[in-house]
Amino acid sequence: MKSKLNFFQKIVFVLNVVFAICLVLAYLLPFVPPKLSAFLSILNLGLPVFILINILFIVYWVFSLKLHFLLSFLLVLFGYSYFNKIIVFNEESTHDVNSPLNVMSYNVRLFNRFNWIEDDDVHHKISDFIAEEQPDIVAFQDFYKKDGFELEAYPYSYIKMKTNVSHMGIAIFSKHKILNKGVIDFPKTHNNAIYADILINQDTLRIYAVHLESLKIIPDVMELQRENHQKLIKRVGESFVKQQEQVEMLMDNFKSTTLPKIVCIDMNNTPFSYVANQLLKHNLKDAFVTSGSGIGKTFNFDFVPLRIDAIFYESDFRSVNFKNYDIELSDHFPIMASFDLNP
Repeated sequence: MKSKLNFFQKIVFVLNVVFAICLVLAYLLPFVPPKLSAFLSILNLGLPVFILINILFIVYWVFSLKLHFLLSFLLVLFGYSYFNKIIVFNEESTHDVNSPLNVMSYNVRLFNRFNWIEDDDVHHKISDFIAEEQPDIVAFQDFYKKDGFELEAYPYSYIKMKTNVSHMGIAIFSKHKILNKGVIDFPKTHNNAIYADILINQDTLRIYAVHLESLKIIPDVMELQRENHQKLIKRVGESFVKQQEQVEMLMDNFKSTTLPKIVCIDMNNTPFSYVANQLLKHNLKDAFVTSGSGIGKTFNFDFVPLRIDAIFYESDFRSVNFKNYDIELSDHFPIMASFDLNP
């Protein structure tokens, strides 16, 4: 291969170096608290894009017969561990489990309270969907007290509205008995977290339903391009700082119990973010990574396949299956993980 570059290739290489630096920063940011640099933390959102761009540079340099491909090649190779958080290729589960525990997480967007989609029957369709899939436990984010929404198969529930006069909050529905419950009340926000200690056969688990700070962005690429970029960056950065504070409160609650836990969470962030990285340090695994398949899109953001919802589980369990659903009754898609509690 030749190493001498013409004028155009020199420009390409400068751009290559810029995006290589962006990729390195995106790799490092999961370990950097957003409070240290809210602006830089935003780069983490672009990690899949930076990987893709660097792959394109690799292809360009290889076809140009230039050794310069090594810069991006080595960086992409170094970040291999990030790939399985974006796309996984697990085979369909063949584990023989007599009675798996099925846990669903679903941000229902207030059951379409403000008519984001043209459908007046969203709450009934969601209850029908739950009845068809029959999870043992369902965690709802952006829950709304909607007349007519019933889950008859779930005799136990914990519904927590943000305030005494609010109709918006978060909820856990269970087929198994709830022994104890509590709230982790995030300050100065509409978002929140709750937990329920649930008796399953002879075991008691702590199930969390968590909704971290929203980024307050319109899920439309064209709309974002028209928005004031400085205000957008400032707002997203401030949300990341709040998410860090909220996750610290959640982790404090982890310390208050010895019960094994399952965390159903709308992170409003990526699975390779600082908040996800901090949570996984607590003996948790990502059910999508261990037993999912494909890209795992959970949020309807135009053509961008974002995975911002997750089910994290105690490492002592075994995740035997994971489902991503493609039903458009919210701006989020439901997810469900199946566990063998006694591997």
